[in-house]
Amino acid sequence: MSIAKPLVKLEFRELKSNDSKLVIDLYNSLSNESIYYRFRGFFKDFERYIESVFSDPRNIIYGAFIGNELVGVLEAVYLSDGCYEMAIVIKDNHQGKGIGTKLVAYAINDLKKRGAKTLIAHTTPDNYRILAISRKFHGIIKCMYEECTTIFKLQTINVDQFLN
Repeated sequence: MSIAKPLVKLEFRELKSNDSKLVIDLYNSLSNESIYYRFRGFFKDFERYIESVFSDPRNIIYGAFIGNELVGVLEAVYLSDGCYEMAIVIKDNHQGKGIGTKLVAYAINDLKKRGAKTLIAHTTPDNYRILAISRKFHGIIKCMYEECTTIFKLQTINVDQFLN
């Protein structure tokens, strides 16, 4: 009898506005804790939020899929030329399995190809998972009071080890 975990086939792709319902359904499936960590507070108006993200063509939403199930979302929101703000969430029952790391690697790889230079992420000091991912990708983390900000210099990040 084997106790090894079965290999999960993850697929990633950029989501389009016609994928809005998938993203909204994912957000609606999240626990209060996951919503808190994703939005740094309690939030429920997912439809309007997703509509606003998709309304700017400079924003990019990446999805992580297992089969046809959307299990993770990373939003890269355009801030200025070459600079994006990142927010990520993984469905509760899929957290802690490395999906977030692979999704960040996929997004960084794609953003670099598009010419992005900087990626910024904001979180709470107790969101250990995203802070661990920030360290994996050599982000510069600065925490003050109730917020941590990570700055990723994309040109210096090699994501190959995380994409295989």
